[in-house]
Amino acid sequence: MTIVYRTAGAWGAGQGYNLTALQADGNFYDLDQRIQAIEDNPPEPVNISNITVVGTQMTVILEDATEFGPFTLPQANFRPSVVATVSTVTYDPVLGDANGYKRCTNAAGCAVTVPSNSEVAFPVDTEITFRQAGDGAVTFDAPTDVTLNGLLGYLNQTAFEGATVTLKKVATDEWDLIGLLAEDVTA
Repeated sequence: MTIVYRTAGAWGAGQGYNLTALQADGNFYDLDQRIQAIEDNPPEPVNISNITVVGTQMTVILEDATEFGPFTLPQANFRPSVVATVSTVTYDPVLGDANGYKRCTNAAGCAVTVPSNSEVAFPVDTEITFRQAGDGAVTFDAPTDVTLNGLLGYLNQTAFEGATVTLKKVATDEWDLIGLLAEDVTA
């Protein structure tokens, strides 16, 4: 049976007057039969044939060769897992320090000099965390071609014993200082 419409639309002209009870029942019966046919004989899905991953990009390929993607896969940030002690009064970070945790134990403090990218090519997004594990502050300095972004009103050094400060590389020769910095009381 064909569905009967009352008005004109995308389905055609329609009959132009109210449906009879028989026509309304016929429409419901027709739709019920179509739904029942789908329930009795569901269409076969197009299954996944293959999934490819290149770097952080994943592509899903179906059996009919349809492709979805590429999708960027999430990645966990590297968590510093190696704790190292720095007992000297000066320290120049090296590539092996990337994403590391340094405990500065010298009672006189430790002056950390952040290298320029031409000296040590840390990747952007690198983090190095320093902890003041003794009486002396950990101070951060850099050559003139390197920018250290501290906090206005604070010094580029740890505030007190137990304070931690993370250097985060945000551009080729630019680092942010994040953590417990000492307040600048001279200003």
